[in-house]
Amino acid sequence: MSQPLPGAWVIIGHTGAAIAAPFSYHQNSTMENSVVLINYVGDDNLHALSAWASTFLELGIELPDDIRARTDALTDAIQAQGKRKRSVPDLLNYLANSTPAHTSPFRASKFIFGMTIETATHIQLLTHTVAIEHTNAESARYKELMEDKYYLPADWLNYGIRGKAFYEALEEHTKRGNELYHGAILALTEAGVSKQRAKESARFFKGYNSQLNAVRSMSFDGLMQLWSKRGEHSPSQREIARVVEDMVQAVRDIPGNPFKHSLAAFGV
Repeated sequence: MSQPLPGAWVIIGHTGAAIAAPFSYHQNSTMENSVVLINYVGDDNLHALSAWASTFLELGIELPDDIRARTDALTDAIQAQGKRKRSVPDLLNYLANSTPAHTSPFRASKFIFGMTIETATHIQLLTHTVAIEHTNAESARYKELMEDKYYLPADWLNYGIRGKAFYEALEEHTKRGNELYHGAILALTEAGVSKQRAKESARFFKGYNSQLNAVRSMSFDGLMQLWSKRGEHSPSQREIARVVEDMVQAVRDIPGNPFKHSLAAFGV
């Protein structure tokens, strides 16, 4: 058998024939899953205002010209003029903890998260179609994933020689899969397969620990649904639980803590 060219995988077919599959070298990078809050709309007062929908319409309140100031102006006027004297924290606590809970006012706000997560967690999040209103993720069908991002379960390293051995084995397995992915796109395209078909089918070499970038949006109520089912207090897989906790922490870290009382109402 002739020697393969440098920079090629030798693939043995079922007939025993050897096929040299060239590949380009790409950046392999192992990283933790990550979440960033890109933008948000709303605050505690907006949740309260949503619950007081009929009240402020009856008061004939003059709205300020600055749209961004209207929520606070309306909330202040309702508490000063209206018949309902319940404070915003008390109202939000009532809404979240009454039986049954009245959570629709918490849907008035919205969060947009950017995240880099492995495929397994991405699939799990896709099942929460009620809580998560929108998802867009990078597609391996329309482009070749040039940066080979992947996740490794670091907790394996806490389990001695065996844990370390399988951690390293998973990393090697992942790197080989990534090399085969790029090699397959190149070789199949050269063999006459369309570029789109080569890209969409070569991704089968990618494992569940391959990471992708995604943007997701949800209301405050949706985030609380997700946290109640997938947070670290739940029996969920460790990876998705950590991602959900990072999403909640990103909301806590908004300057001024505008969702302080809403979070407290849900015991977060």
